[in-house]
Amino acid sequence: MISLSKIGNYVNATRYHTFTLSIFPAIAGLLLSKPSLTGLELSAFCSMLTCILVVHAAANLCNTYFDFTDKVDTKEHSSDPTLVNNLLHENEVLNAAWIAFAFSMMFFGSGVVLSGQANFIPYLLFFKGMFVAFNYSGGFKFKHVCLGEITVYWIFGPTIALFVFSCMMKGAYSWLVVFVASPLGLLAASVLLANNIRDAGNDMKVGVRTIPNQLGIKKALNLYSLLLMMPYLQITGLALLYSHTYLLLIWLVSPLSAYFAIYPHKQAVTDGISALFERSLSHYHLFGSVYLILLYCCSLA
Repeated sequence: MISLSKIGNYVNATRYHTFTLSIFPAIAGLLLSKPSLTGLELSAFCSMLTCILVVHAAANLCNTYFDFTDKVDTKEHSSDPTLVNNLLHENEVLNAAWIAFAFSMMFFGSGVVLSGQANFIPYLLFFKGMFVAFNYSGGFKFKHVCLGEITVYWIFGPTIALFVFSCMMKGAYSWLVVFVASPLGLLAASVLLANNIRDAGNDMKVGVRTIPNQLGIKKALNLYSLLLMMPYLQITGLALLYSHTYLLLIWLVSPLSAYFAIYPHKQAVTDGISALFERSLSHYHLFGSVYLILLYCCSLA
């Protein structure tokens, strides 16, 4: 029988604190579909959201496994202590990832039945998500060849939002969903970039090519600043194009973004590079929450 402490180790290995990177674009896709939220629609959304979170958990478990087997995570430096501290065996983590992938297909199937759609687009997006979840750190190893940020942008922005929108709208596709979810994708990429800036020295030692260790920390911090400010320009464009002035209220969050964007070098020196990741995730939560509230207000207009 599995002990409670071991169950806790499995839960921690999923890195559930990053699940908001999936939840926010999923809610954005739901709001854009303007559902009536009948019992059937709500059940379909819950199935799709669970599917997304289980794939996200599988991706994190794969990342933990492959970072350990590729010697990226060691006792001296690791982003997840699960394997380096022998909290779980490496095969247990990998098996948990396979189980998560299997459950994601079950939830996807139930969501398809509940939504009543038969279009190929949700299937395409779902299997694309599973492919990326494994190959981000295993297989093609996207994170090892400077493709981590672009992958995170596309998955945790347009892909998830479009997946939910398409499922709720019986296979429909809209470029508006891509544009609306793009700011969330950019900020998700900034969170990963902050993580890679923190790990740049160790990644270089083990041969993992990331943007910070290829461009240098200074240029990577400049890119980080750009990723923080671009969402405001995109949302302003959307507000003007679709006459949704509510969206302009997102600028209320801009002082915090400006603090990170204008003084990243100072932050890195005074607070340590590691603080940049935690603050980036907190910034994502604040920006994303305000953005979703504004999208909801626009959906009522």
